[in-house]
Amino acid sequence: MPLNLNAKWLVITALLLASLGLTGCSELLFRQTCVGLTKDMRYCLAPLPHDFAPATDKPLTHPRIQPATESTTKPAIMASQQTDSNTGVSSPQSFSQKVSIKVGKESHELLTQLELEGERMTLVGLAPLGQALFTLVYDGNTLSSEQSVLLGDNFKAEYLMAMMQLIYWPEQSIRAHLEGGHLVTGLCDAAGDSLVNTSSCRQIYSQDTLISKSALQTHVVQIRYQQNVGDALWQAHISLTMPQAKFELEIEPI
Repeated sequence: MPLNLNAKWLVITALLLASLGLTGCSELLFRQTCVGLTKDMRYCLAPLPHDFAPATDKPLTHPRIQPATESTTKPAIMASQQTDSNTGVSSPQSFSQKVSIKVGKESHELLTQLELEGERMTLVGLAPLGQALFTLVYDGNTLSSEQSVLLGDNFKAEYLMAMMQLIYWPEQSIRAHLEGGHLVTGLCDAAGDSLVNTSSCRQIYSQDTLISKSALQTHVVQIRYQQNVGDALWQAHISLTMPQAKFELEIEPI
């Protein structure tokens, strides 16, 4: 059920306060900027793209595997929105989200605030009851985090930041920072899609898919976007799955 306006501002205020510093016991950690998706595939955090415009970066056709010899160059109108630059985003942007994570049989919910400004990407996490969990800051080179000790050493917040980039970053940027994998975009293969409620997908396959003769390759990562026609990408309901890892991520904008 959507939050009313007052509730939304309470959530945003709490997230912004958490970004100023975690309450209670916390520790400062320096994280790896590359995360493993499989044994032979990893994604390395990308700098903030120049003139960041994810709202117009939408898949246009059904997914297909491109031959290794086929050019992946985008039309000029798309390329201008997908060029990495050390100058970062042209103006500050902020997005609040409700995030649900399921790993195997375990489920977790949290609230997040994603801040994009200049060369800096900041991700703040809160528990549903408002306890500060973590603050991640990536400046395009290094990634640091302040994290509640209650999360333990096994919680790797950098994976959540990497997933945010796989979801929202321009395709050209993702391809440039994805090692051992191949990104495919297009409309989801699902019945019931219409002009009222479109469903587009990003899928990441291993490089072996490019040389395999089988057309029934299993994706490593699938990201499904459910949004009304005309909505910005940030307004979409996001579903990310990694079947091999039994990992599911749901994002609902606030």
